[in-house]
Amino acid sequence: MNTEQIVISKTGVQKIGKTVSNELPQVKDPSINIRDELNDVLLMEKHNLVSYQTGINEMINDDLRQIVISNRDQIQKTHTRFFDELFNLGEYQANMAMNNEIADVVDTFTGYKVQFPSQQ
Repeated sequence: MNTEQIVISKTGVQKIGKTVSNELPQVKDPSINIRDELNDVLLMEKHNLVSYQTGINEMINDDLRQIVISNRDQIQKTHTRFFDELFNLGEYQANMAMNNEIADVVDTFTGYKVQFPSQQ
């Protein structure tokens, strides 16, 4: 995923992303199209990931847990591929963040580590 490309939104805001591909309909309508199909699969994989994680958290047998973790990892890879495809088609764009904003978020989440029950 190339996050270096910049697009300008209709309202003039700079965003990270790509221009919407001609492969996607330019006007959303009630018909099912490739955007809808990819978003449906992406949503399904998100729900699967949550369900798998819940199962992993509550699994008693270590051997079975490892199998389910492996399956969850494959679902994660599938989810990432679909997200990347939608990003590359211009479906997803992100607001740009300044380096200091990114540093603030990194600092916040790094600070959460001290709250974990087991230090890593």
